[in-house]
Amino acid sequence: MIYLDNAATSKFKPKCMFDAMFCQLGDSANPGRGGHNDSIDCAIKIADAREYLASAAGADDGYELVFTSGCTEALNLAIFGYLQSERGGNAVTTVFEHNSVLRPLNKLLGDGVIDGIRYAEPSDPSHRISAGDIEKLVDGNTRLIVINHVSNVTGAAADVEGIGAFAASRGIPFLVDSAQSFGHKKIDVKKCNISMLAAAGHKGLHGSQGTGFLIFSKDLKIKPIRFGGTGTFSESLAQPEEPPEGLESGTLNTAGIIGTGAAAKWTMENFAEINRHVAYLSSQMLYGLSKIPGIVVYTKTLSDVIAFNVGKVDSTDVADYLNDNDVAVRSGLHCAPLAHRFLGTEKQGAVRISIGYNNNAYHVSRTLEVLQKFCKLSRP
Repeated sequence: MIYLDNAATSKFKPKCMFDAMFCQLGDSANPGRGGHNDSIDCAIKIADAREYLASAAGADDGYELVFTSGCTEALNLAIFGYLQSERGGNAVTTVFEHNSVLRPLNKLLGDGVIDGIRYAEPSDPSHRISAGDIEKLVDGNTRLIVINHVSNVTGAAADVEGIGAFAASRGIPFLVDSAQSFGHKKIDVKKCNISMLAAAGHKGLHGSQGTGFLIFSKDLKIKPIRFGGTGTFSESLAQPEEPPEGLESGTLNTAGIIGTGAAAKWTMENFAEINRHVAYLSSQMLYGLSKIPGIVVYTKTLSDVIAFNVGKVDSTDVADYLNDNDVAVRSGLHCAPLAHRFLGTEKQGAVRISIGYNNNAYHVSRTLEVLQKFCKLSRP
């Protein structure tokens, strides 16, 4: 099977990730839940992973990093944990957001916690969200700006640095969803004035599923959305709120976190090679798709995330044909309904190819060959 669904989860995992995970699973202990040596050793490994991942994002001592089960929980923690502290105001986001952003915001709107949600559309034909696209929606009642760094539908990258500078000038917290960018693009939360950064461990960082994290400025008060044991203040029936423990109730995915920390180090050490390889294959795929009659490509700039359709054919039918020919892609709405409404593909969906370090030139040529055959078969 030619796996081209790396935006969902990366197929390639470095050996160091397995080694770290298996070592921990073979000598399990619960970090922060005991005074014995095994528990302490495990807590040190978690602390090392926490420190490394924060540094990889350019975060210093002015930031906290909290581990989550994935980017979805990280975004939920950021949105609910921050906005529920008071009522009123609006949030500004974009039409290219994932449901991990859209659904929490709409839940808060429905519950009367916020008064409105404003959706920015890109003015640039490449679908790049600019600071100007955001600025025209912001007013004195805007409490939060939320964008994804890279669209999980078209692969378009937002002007994070420009938007961050604008948000900082207005004193508005800025939340970035880096699910599709961390590991593929350099991210510096300080340089880009990012108040909160949500990330997945199992995509561009080549780590374990079930891992993610939220980095946030210590200037922000993030309230817990999960309640239970923290290993601290156990005498109190009230949930502690101090990070990280207060926001990490329950037993952490210790092996997954330690494995993801190891995978992240490998990714950053090989960052240039990985992304040069991915960019070359992505450029070949984009060029090849553009030359096949009947294919409409929605990805306008070089990206490892590529969306297209074959005429008016339902995207699921195209994906099924590819699957029957041993090519794995993603079809449908990609949990981003407003993006498809904007693109005019709400009913048809789109086929998404996402290239990773696991892919090679044969994967590209074979996929294009299968698509050429499908296009010929689907012509009236």
